[in-house]
Amino acid sequence: MRVLVVPSWYPTAQEPLNGSFFREQAAMVAAAGHEVTLLVPRLVPLPRWRGPATTIEHDGALRVIRFEAPALPRPLQRLEQELLGHLAETAHRTATEELPDVLHAHSVLPGLLVAQDLAVRWGRGVVLTEHRPSSLSAARSAARRAHLLHALADAAVVATVSDPFAEAIGAHYDIARPEVIPLPVPDAFHAARPAGSEAAAREGAAAEGPAPYTFLHVSNLVPNKRVEETIDAFSRAAATAPARLVIAGGTAERVAQLGAHAERLGVAERVELLGRVERDRLPALMARCHCLVLASAVEAGGTVLGEARSAGLAVIATDTWAGRAWVDPRSGRVVPTDDPAALADAMTAMTEAAAATSPADREAIRARAREIFSQEAFVTRQVGMYRRAAEAESRPRMLFHAPFPLDPHPRGASRLRPLRMAEAFAENGYRVHPLTGAPRQRAVAFRTARRRLRAGQRMQLLYSENSTQPNLIAASIDEGLAPLLEARILLWARRHRLPAGEFYRDVYWRFSTSLRNLRTPRSAAMNLLYRLDLAVLRLARVHLFLPSERMAPIIPVPAADSSALPPGATVVDSAAPEGLHLLYVGGLGAEYGLDACLEAVAATPGVTLTMCVPPADWEKNRDRYEHLLGERIRVVHGSGAELEPLYDAASACVLFVEPGEYRTFAAPVKFFEYVGHGKPVLLSRGTYAGDLGERLGVGPVIDYSSEALREELEDLRARPERLAQFARAARQVRHDQTWRARAAQAVERLGARRP
Repeated sequence: MRVLVVPSWYPTAQEPLNGSFFREQAAMVAAAGHEVTLLVPRLVPLPRWRGPATTIEHDGALRVIRFEAPALPRPLQRLEQELLGHLAETAHRTATEELPDVLHAHSVLPGLLVAQDLAVRWGRGVVLTEHRPSSLSAARSAARRAHLLHALADAAVVATVSDPFAEAIGAHYDIARPEVIPLPVPDAFHAARPAGSEAAAREGAAAEGPAPYTFLHVSNLVPNKRVEETIDAFSRAAATAPARLVIAGGTAERVAQLGAHAERLGVAERVELLGRVERDRLPALMARCHCLVLASAVEAGGTVLGEARSAGLAVIATDTWAGRAWVDPRSGRVVPTDDPAALADAMTAMTEAAAATSPADREAIRARAREIFSQEAFVTRQVGMYRRAAEAESRPRMLFHAPFPLDPHPRGASRLRPLRMAEAFAENGYRVHPLTGAPRQRAVAFRTARRRLRAGQRMQLLYSENSTQPNLIAASIDEGLAPLLEARILLWARRHRLPAGEFYRDVYWRFSTSLRNLRTPRSAAMNLLYRLDLAVLRLARVHLFLPSERMAPIIPVPAADSSALPPGATVVDSAAPEGLHLLYVGGLGAEYGLDACLEAVAATPGVTLTMCVPPADWEKNRDRYEHLLGERIRVVHGSGAELEPLYDAASACVLFVEPGEYRTFAAPVKFFEYVGHGKPVLLSRGTYAGDLGERLGVGPVIDYSSEALREELEDLRARPERLAQFARAARQVRHDQTWRARAAQAVERLGARRP
C-alpha cells in the first residue's frame, strides 16, 4: 500500500527525539513492504509566514516532505482547514503525482485537519491516532472545534494508544470509543538482555545483575514527568535499602538543576544523571537496570513503559492513562499521582523483592511484552486499519443527515434510532458521510459534501433523521443557530438529483395540549417552526419515512411521498426462564397508563413484573404507582448493557399501555427491542403495536383493562406452551425486523444504487 502519514510534530536536527516514535512506526510499516511518505506541516505565526517553504528529505525507505503553513488567528480559523489542505496538496505534488491509498494522521491538530482535507480532495480514507493528552484540554475556537468534530466523525478509523485514553477521548468528543493500538517497541529493546536474565548469564554476566538494585527514569525531564518527586521518593527508599537511580534525558541546564536537588537531599552519589541519551543507546542502558520509574502527572501512551517491559524491567508508574493500561501487576506497581510517600513505598518494595526475582521471571516479562509491543504485532494492527480505511472508501457513498449530534451512548429512543440507522447503512456496505452535529459542525459537513461532489465523488442517496424538536432548535442553542441550513441541504440534494428521504419521527406537536390548544407565544412559535420544516420537505420533494403508514393522514403530504419505516431490532440471544416474569422498559407518565398492568400483576399470584424506567420519570410518578409495588413488582433504573440481565431474567415483556389516537400509528422502539431479544410481548388492543404484534404472532393482544390482563396472565400460567409458541415466533421473525433490514428498505424505496 501507499501510505501518507501526516504527523502533528516530527523530529528535526535541533530536536531529534521530538516525535521520534512517528519515524520509528513509519519505518516499521515501510519495512513490511509498504511505500510510506511523511507529510510534515509546521505552523508558524501568520506575520512570520513567507510561503510553504517545501523541503524533501530521504530517510532510508521513508520520504519526508516538510512544509510551512500559517497559524491563523481565531477570526480566520474557519478558513484554516482548506488552506492547510491546499498547501499540503501543493507540497505533496512537488514530490510525486501518485496519490496514496490511505492517509494516517497523528493527533488532531494540525495532523487530522490536513489529512481530512486531503481525503476530501482525493477521495481517500483517513486513519487517526491520537497521542497527545493536551488535545483534550486545549482551548479551541468555535470554528476550529467544528472542523475537528466533523473530521473525527468522518474519519474511517479513530484510534489511540491506551484503553483509559480511549475512554477519555470518547467522552470528550462525545464519539464512539476509539480503537486502541499499543505504541510499538523496536526489536532492539526485545533483544536487550536484562540484568539477571538467563541470556546474560550464558554470555558470562553475573546472574544477579548489577548491584545495587538500579532504578531508571527516561524522559525529557519536563515538570509533567515529576523528576524532582522521583528523586524525593528515591531518597526515602534509599535510606532503608541499597539502590541507585539513573536518570536519562533533558538539557544540560535541566540536568544541573536535578543534580543540585539530589545534592540537597544527600543522594547525589547514588543518582546518576546522564543527560540526553541517543535513542540507539537506550536498549543497552535498560539492560543494566532493574526497574523503570515513570511518575508523570499525565501520560497517554507511555512509550517508555513498553520499552522497559520489552527489555525485561519491572515498572513503577503513576495512575495515568498509560500507567493503568500498560503496567502488568505481575511485575509492576501503579501508585497515586503526586504521592511521594506511595512512590517511595513502591520503590522500597521493589528493592526488597529483588532477591526473590529469578532470571525466569525477567524473561517472562519480556515474553509478555513481545505479545503486546512487538513490531510484528504493531504492523499487523496498523496495516489492518489502513486496509479497512481504504476498503471503506471504495464503497458507494451516501450522506447521513441529522440536525443534532449522534449520541454514541443513547438513553432514549429518539437518539437510539439515528445511531442504529447510521450503523446499519455502513453494515450494508455504504461509506456513510455524516451531516450531523451542532449547526457549525453541520455547516462544515455540508461544505465538505459539496466539495466531495465537485471532486467527482458521487453520492448515492441522502438519508435524514429529524428531531422531536423543530430543526432550528434540534441541537443546543448555545452551539449557535443556522435557520436555513437544513433547507439548503435538502434543496441542494434536489438540485443534484440526489435521492433523499427523511424519517419524520412523530407528530406529538399535533396532539400536545401545550402546543395545540394553548394560545401562547411559545406554542405559536413552535407550531410555526414545525410547519416550516414540513414546507421545506415538500418543496425539496423529500420522501417521508414514517413510523407506520397510519401516520400519513396526520401529516399534510401526498401519500405517494411517504412510506412506513418502523424501528428495527437488534438480535440478541437471551435466556428463557421458566414461569411468568414480565419486564417493562420505557417511560412512565399519564400518557402511558400503566396502572392497569400493575393492578393485574398485583392481583395474579406467581407473576412478577420489573419496570425499568428513567429515574426522573419515577420521581414524577412515584405517588401514582408506589402503593402497587411489592415483592413481585419492582422498579429499577438502567440503560444499554445494564438491560441485558433484566432481559435474561424475563420470560415475557410488556407493552400494555392505554390506547389513544397517537398510539394507533406510533411504532415503539421497545416493541422491536423486545422482539430482538426473542421475547413474547403482551400488547394492548387498539394500538399499532398490538396490531403488528398480532400479525407477527409474537404475543397476545388484550383489551385494555386490568381484569382482561389478569385473565390473560392466569391463562398463560395455566398453559405455558402458549408463551413458548410466542417466543418461537419472536425468534423467527426478528431477523426480518433488524436495523439492517430497515436501511435496505430505505435504499430500495429511494431507488438508490445498492452496494
